[in-house]
Amino acid sequence: MYCDRCGSSLNPASQFCSSCGKRITPTSAAYRSPATVTQPEDRVRRHIHRLATLWVVNGVLRLMLVLWLYGAGRYFVPPNFGPARLWTWSLWHGQAWDSILLILGLFGVAHLVLAWGLFERQPWARFLGLILGILALVRFPLGTVLGIYTIWVLAPENSRREYEQLTQTATLRQA
Repeated sequence: MYCDRCGSSLNPASQFCSSCGKRITPTSAAYRSPATVTQPEDRVRRHIHRLATLWVVNGVLRLMLVLWLYGAGRYFVPPNFGPARLWTWSLWHGQAWDSILLILGLFGVAHLVLAWGLFERQPWARFLGLILGILALVRFPLGTVLGIYTIWVLAPENSRREYEQLTQTATLRQA
């Protein structure tokens, strides 16, 4: 008889598994080999911290680039840059560069919000991560790698269930 959680050999008279501590009932233990015992999927739990850290790094680098381009542009091309022109949305009056910088800056902030949501195990962070992961695929090569990694961690159905369990656990800890 083997434990259906960890695959350890069980004593038929025991009430708990000696390896993992799971309570043994007649229906929970099976007469099967350890090779047939399936291990629970823990892809999200193992990769969520690394994924959130990569999104923080990506967001900070993007914001640094936007600020550098904005600052450099103010000194090298004064008519096209400046605080007054940054908030005007006019692609056809020569202010396209300011609008592009604004959009890139908003994406940088979205990356940081995503990272915070993943660190805190917020329920909406998985959905936002999938959206930003798909959009990151077009930024070759580093964005493509981050997008593939994000989709690999968060997209499968097993990952959805595991992420929901992590959010419930995080909610219980905060309460």
